[in-house]
Amino acid sequence: MLRGIRNLFTIGLLALVAGSVSAQFGGGTYGLTGGGMGMGGMGGMGYGGYFPGAYGGFMQGMASVTNANGQYQMQIQQARVEQQQAEQARYKSRLDWDKTRIEELNLRSQEATANREYRENIRDQSRQETLNWSRDNPPAHYIYEGVALNAIADQIKKTQLDSSMRGPQILIDQDILNRINVSDGTSTSASASLGVIKANGSLNWPVIMRSRDFEPIRKELDQQVAAAIRMVRSDSLEAEPYTKLQAETDKLQKYIDSMVGDLRPDDYIRANRFATSLQKDVVLLGGDNAKKYFSGDYKLSGSSVGEVLENVFRSGLKFSAAGDADRQAYNAFYNALLQYDAGLQQLAGPAKPAAPGKGPAFLPEP
Repeated sequence: MLRGIRNLFTIGLLALVAGSVSAQFGGGTYGLTGGGMGMGGMGGMGYGGYFPGAYGGFMQGMASVTNANGQYQMQIQQARVEQQQAEQARYKSRLDWDKTRIEELNLRSQEATANREYRENIRDQSRQETLNWSRDNPPAHYIYEGVALNAIADQIKKTQLDSSMRGPQILIDQDILNRINVSDGTSTSASASLGVIKANGSLNWPVIMRSRDFEPIRKELDQQVAAAIRMVRSDSLEAEPYTKLQAETDKLQKYIDSMVGDLRPDDYIRANRFATSLQKDVVLLGGDNAKKYFSGDYKLSGSSVGEVLENVFRSGLKFSAAGDADRQAYNAFYNALLQYDAGLQQLAGPAKPAAPGKGPAFLPEP
């Protein structure tokens, strides 16, 4: 602002000087024309231009200053108008962006809600479909993998909570329960896949692997597994014996693979399944929850199906896969569970079943 005032003052001063000079030397020239003294070709003395004088020059300079100041003020005002217009344009652009962003967020929220509802509906349909198959003569692997047992047990739990009713008294033998494997439902649970290592520390060898051909490696594994379990129970499992046990299980797998031409297909499948399960069990022996399996935390108890389920629900346990020698026990427990479920449905009223389908596809045929 001060710079602008100084510029105006300089312009006014120059205009004033120009006016003074014009007053002294402006307009025309003196000369002798037509036999006498004259100005600008006039006969006699006259004016060949305009001589405003000092006052006129001053007024002319002031007019120039006023005009320049007016133009400067107009330029300032125009700049302010343009600045305001630019600010309004930026504000409008910001509003438009915010509006677009809000609309985008709303669309994303609606899409997320729709996707969540869709997934929930798919899960509900899949769950109901699994339940329908589990109740109605399911494939054998549904039972042996624990899928049918868990599906029916989950529905029983829901029905009992909704109706506050209990099913009929269905007795169950403890010997059967001792062969039913359970877990806490997590992939890192020590009992999630334990099927060939029993709670007493022994290995449940298939018949074909009790032969003389497997005797040396069988005795070695029995000793190493028993020693590892003793250390697990006392929280003293060391790296060296655990590493040797892993190496011995790998050795068993290689030995079975070398006998693929000497064993019948069914025997080879059973032996290979045992070796695979043993490798998983050994890995889980090194887990944080391994001790719970041998302390009885993952053991079913109860004189009836209702009591067993109450213990399962209270502990948050899930039924896990059966070993080859446990399948008969799984069939017996499945039939008892099915009787309890049917009796509970009669008391509480059956739930509306979902449309029949092809069954879950996440479990391959064994």
